[in-house]
Amino acid sequence: MTASPLARLTVDLAAMGRNFDALQSHAGDAEVAPVLKADAYGIGSQVRTPVTDYLYTHKNVRTIFVATFAEATSLMLTSGRSGQEITVYALNGYAGEPRRAEWEATPVLSSPAQARAWQESGGGPCGIALDIGMNRLGMSIDEALALPASAGLDPHSITLVVMHLSHAGEPAAKENAAQAELFAKWSGALEAAYPQARFSLSNSGGLMMDLPAAQQVVRPGYALYGGAPDGNPDHALESVASFTAPVIMTREVTPGETAGYGGTWTAKRPSRLATIGAGYADGYMRALSNKGVVWLGGAECPVAGIVSMDLVTIDITDAPAPISPGDRAELFGEHIKLDRLAGLADTIGYELLTAVGNRVERVYTM
Repeated sequence: MTASPLARLTVDLAAMGRNFDALQSHAGDAEVAPVLKADAYGIGSQVRTPVTDYLYTHKNVRTIFVATFAEATSLMLTSGRSGQEITVYALNGYAGEPRRAEWEATPVLSSPAQARAWQESGGGPCGIALDIGMNRLGMSIDEALALPASAGLDPHSITLVVMHLSHAGEPAAKENAAQAELFAKWSGALEAAYPQARFSLSNSGGLMMDLPAAQQVVRPGYALYGGAPDGNPDHALESVASFTAPVIMTREVTPGETAGYGGTWTAKRPSRLATIGAGYADGYMRALSNKGVVWLGGAECPVAGIVSMDLVTIDITDAPAPISPGDRAELFGEHIKLDRLAGLADTIGYELLTAVGNRVERVYTM
């Protein structure tokens, strides 16, 4: 690969495929339906990228989840897959967005009001969401059972019932078992009312807990891309995304010299610094100032000073290999695990991955 002056996110599709297979082993007979919201968690799906094509062609994926109705329609249009080929569920429901016939998204309705809006727009296949403890989206069991009367929905039009664990990232939380029991109880009540519906409880975290839930569809997102739902890097599957950026220049500094805005880093010894061509506008968070580590020259190199919009400076004094402009530094990937870096920024890997900016080039490998 030729040298690039750009920050780059390299996506290993084969690793994603192996993660898919590992998740399928947890899912048993349930369909693994990837979550591609937020541009496939930042790795790229809103153009005709190999991500969607790989999942469709190599993993026979025919059901996908995104967040918004517009996002679902866009994914179908840009992937070239019509509603006859894939079903794309919009988890945030429906709020009167334009409908596109052949490129028809399928909303997961969270309230009777959304159900009425969907029916007034022409109706059709839809999912429904029930709240089992998160108090975010989803209706009550009574509201769900009353939809044919309250919203005029055809019971046979409901193709999916979704519930969501509020503590999926905490495997030991008692809420998981309690909510799985509620899922089982409510599923039994809804099966008779909506005979065409399949049922889905588990996202990445729920799936990797192997909860005893009778579900026909599972919804992994973060784990598919190599993240650990519980935030422990040791529990992650294979790294799929590697975020790198070029060294722009290096310099020697003497004890007492500072680096970055505000001079928050001070050299305590003769030191060597490297300036890397990525910053918080590219998704390398400012919260990593004086906390983050970068892999360069065969070693972890600490961030020196404040992360700027377009640049980050690192201390390469202890790197064993020579470092020159044009060399590429790994911001996260094989050596700097995504969830570990997130911990240094006091956030979660989901945020770091989805924050990778639009000017970061995406490169796909097999």
